[in-house]
Amino acid sequence: MKEFLARVRGIIFRGDRVECSCCGRSFSLFMYSPYMAALCPYCLSVERYRLLCRFLRDETDFGGRPMRVMDIGPLWCFQEFCRSLPEVEYVSVDISSELAMRHMNIKDLEFEDDSFDCIICYHVLEHIDDERRALQELRRVLKPDGWAIIQVPIHVEKTTDGSELPAEERDELLKWPDHLRAYGKDFPDLLKSAGFRVNVIPFVRKFSEDEIKRYGLDTSEDIFVCTKDNLGSGLES
Repeated sequence: MKEFLARVRGIIFRGDRVECSCCGRSFSLFMYSPYMAALCPYCLSVERYRLLCRFLRDETDFGGRPMRVMDIGPLWCFQEFCRSLPEVEYVSVDISSELAMRHMNIKDLEFEDDSFDCIICYHVLEHIDDERRALQELRRVLKPDGWAIIQVPIHVEKTTDGSELPAEERDELLKWPDHLRAYGKDFPDLLKSAGFRVNVIPFVRKFSEDEIKRYGLDTSEDIFVCTKDNLGSGLES
């Protein structure tokens, strides 16, 4: 049914004014959403996922060699992007989503150490009560020469836990009722404390305004590429 509806929307919005970096298709325009400014008519990708897919296509060897990839909290648009690449062994994980291939908690991943060449954890940590435990697990299952992209929404100066806020401030700062904290510009420090080396890449700045409009990219996010710091995770109790 998803594929059928996607084809119908693709016909309705056929054209060449905009282009989706997830499904690779072109359209007359992106669809409007009250939650996201621009949805791909075919795969329903949002701005941040089109930025991710464009980054993976342009700046990495993603899909260019055999690799095992874990996707935390999968969306159909990115799932299909990964499955279009024969060299990618794709594994999706979520605690309850019907889309996920494996149901498990990010804080207790049922995989052996050093299992994945690449991990995508995209706007997930803000929903997790014990973020440090989750990061410890991501680091554990990442191969020594692997890399992870770990993203969160960042819209404050300093990371703030929702439980520390008065009720009237919590809703405004957290933006969404299922967010447990608001992340700030100190997010790279959190990743480093978890035992990752972090490369913060301002990838979207490589594009002109016209290109950003054509590809429908998120202009608010840098890309956080994480590799293992062999000095240790920094999370041992």
